[in-house]
Amino acid sequence: MDPKGVFVLPPHGVQDLHVGVRPRQAGSRFVHLNVVDVDFHQLVASWLVCLSCRPPLISKAFEITMAAGEGKGAHKQITYTNPYPFRRAYRLHCNHPDLLQFTEDTFQVAGGETYTIDLRFAPSRRAGEREVLIHINDHEDKTEETFCVKVAYR
Repeated sequence: MDPKGVFVLPPHGVQDLHVGVRPRQAGSRFVHLNVVDVDFHQLVASWLVCLSCRPPLISKAFEITMAAGEGKGAHKQITYTNPYPFRRAYRLHCNHPDLLQFTEDTFQVAGGETYTIDLRFAPSRRAGEREVLIHINDHEDKTEETFCVKVAYR
């Protein structure tokens, strides 16, 4: 959200609001966006925003199997190769932060070089499968690639 936090709106003034959305799953959803006068606790404006998100294109897929109920997580590594001929900065996000943590969520890699991404998977008490999407975003936080990791807890 930009501006962040409280901002001053002069009488009859106009203020641009920039809102970023990071969906964790595909589908449609309605979200209420309200602007409130913090001094008088009055609603200034309200919008109903319709969000529609398609599933990302998966560029790489991985599968791992972990023991369920043992209370142990797992540490895995995957690689990402910078397709550009110059150094780029990247930020990592995932759709299940409760299951996957990154050792580092930002990294830089030279043009054409490969970077190793360290993944820490949380343990699960129950057996089952989960699909974890790893989004590799550029310096503007736009998704460059998405990896899919199918985690089987057995």
